[in-house]
Amino acid sequence: MSNKTIQLLSYGLFALAAAIAAWMYTRAQSQLLWGYAPLLLYVSLYAGGFLLATYRKDGTVIKRNLLSGCAGLLLGLGFPGLVPFPFLLLVALVPLILLQLELQEAKAPVKTVFFHGFSAFVLYNLLATYWVTNTGFFAGLFAVLVNSLLMCIPWLFYYWTARRSPSIGYLGFAAAWLSFELLHYNWSLNWPWLTLGNGFMQFPELVQWYEWTGIFGGTAWILAANYLGAKVVDGLFGKILSSSPGAHKRPLLLMAFTVILPISASLVRYFAYQSPGYEQVSVAAIQPNFEPHFEKFSGNQAAQLDTFLRLSKAALDEGSVDYLIYPETSFSRIDEDRVDDAIATKALRDNLTGKGARYLITGIDAYHIFADGEPYTEAVRFFDRGRNGTIALEAINGAAQLALDSTQTPTQTYRKGVFVPGAESFPFKDVLFFMEPFVNSLGGTVAGRGTQATRDPFTSETAAIAPVICYESVFGEYFTGYVKEGAQAAFVVTNDGWWDNTAGHRQHLWLSSLRAIETRRAVVRSANMGACAFIDQRGHVQSRTSYGEEGHLRGEITLNDELTLYVRYGDIIARIGVLVFLMVLLANVARTIRPAAFEKDEA
Repeated sequence: MSNKTIQLLSYGLFALAAAIAAWMYTRAQSQLLWGYAPLLLYVSLYAGGFLLATYRKDGTVIKRNLLSGCAGLLLGLGFPGLVPFPFLLLVALVPLILLQLELQEAKAPVKTVFFHGFSAFVLYNLLATYWVTNTGFFAGLFAVLVNSLLMCIPWLFYYWTARRSPSIGYLGFAAAWLSFELLHYNWSLNWPWLTLGNGFMQFPELVQWYEWTGIFGGTAWILAANYLGAKVVDGLFGKILSSSPGAHKRPLLLMAFTVILPISASLVRYFAYQSPGYEQVSVAAIQPNFEPHFEKFSGNQAAQLDTFLRLSKAALDEGSVDYLIYPETSFSRIDEDRVDDAIATKALRDNLTGKGARYLITGIDAYHIFADGEPYTEAVRFFDRGRNGTIALEAINGAAQLALDSTQTPTQTYRKGVFVPGAESFPFKDVLFFMEPFVNSLGGTVAGRGTQATRDPFTSETAAIAPVICYESVFGEYFTGYVKEGAQAAFVVTNDGWWDNTAGHRQHLWLSSLRAIETRRAVVRSANMGACAFIDQRGHVQSRTSYGEEGHLRGEITLNDELTLYVRYGDIIARIGVLVFLMVLLANVARTIRPAAFEKDEA
């Protein structure tokens, strides 16, 4: 293919991207979502840019571009959503490792190293999380670009380490990557969705050992397999990692052992697993199917309540249940301190008490008004009521458990504890305080939402249930907090309609399978637009609803009181990674400050 043809093709891809963007704009004006259009937009832009970056370049540049592009493609396709083949993740980093070796040998400038890493990670992010753009164009673009930049930090650390201590270059990268992933679970700009260990979420039968290691065990496994894979390829073709004949044979055997043994053990555990508990509870999950962008929060609340009642009665007509579950933020403007007095609560009790459900667990969009003298939290907001003075309150994304039988169990409430950056919280507000007037002018707030310190389950004589709200189900060690407080099963209430019928809502469902494995707790999901699901303690999705259809889903789950190794010790593998990272970092700093001393010791 001639250079002129490549140039014209790249311009054609940019024109296609412009046409897709125009189509997306017209859809937005008609209050319609974009589906897979953001994926086509991003791929067109990336492919056009890739061709221009390769256009009229020498063979070395073309080879490097192909290696970085291949890595991004394997990572993006290996992550669940587009292609159901997560085994690609076990070799997805091999092109990057080989590229890193070549860049080290050529003593490439840091900007070149950064460019190729960023190229790979951008493709990975856009293929795996393009669907975020359906929540808002700039939100999706921000997620792709910023996360790609953050992924470049371990990549650059790899280069820095290998230039000073080649023998531990990849160890430094692996430790830095684990540290990066752990950071994404524990800071205000959290976005741990693309943790490598999540890559097998669609196939829980392959990662039953997460009950011991959590998802970071999966990340370490993938990193190890990729290193061995790179040694195999290099032994066959490169001769950088090893120059001896047949150097690929030993790493090939080790790689086969590393991949096959955990999978085999997992399959045995999956098919042999029996719940340590035998007590069961019956559940009906409701899926009302309110479109969240343009309908749910601006629609007729009375009509939505009627929909909940109609679907609940249809579910109960099939038989009584212990629990009814409604999705996240099913009812709005609820005073957290007076849930029983809310119009929606009274209507639910009037229509459902004695109809066959013992308890209702529902998501609520609530608020708490601070009493005189009550200490304010970081989420406090002030509203001027004129002559009535100023009121201080905090907004709450919460859940409530209502008794619907004659036991009169007191109503219990829960506050969400992990928030989506931007949508529910303002990251680094202590540093970016000067942006508060701008955020307020856009109708937002830097205050965030009220939360609580512990993961308290809803308790009754029937069971102790973890009320997990949406994004909370992504955080493994956080999820174990419910279990440590006595939860015997988990109900995930969520609203996955923000992303249209794309990979986003399916990935969110599959992540609950990993939480089930890690804690050996059955999970029931109630999602506004889908999917409601029953997931057993092995992470197997026993039943689910279809996306975009109203209805209900009934089933039974088995309770469990035992604690897994992961519940007891949490993300210890990631913390070991942080320790190794700090040790390598100190060694790098020492070699940078006093290189002559180390050269003398090595001599």
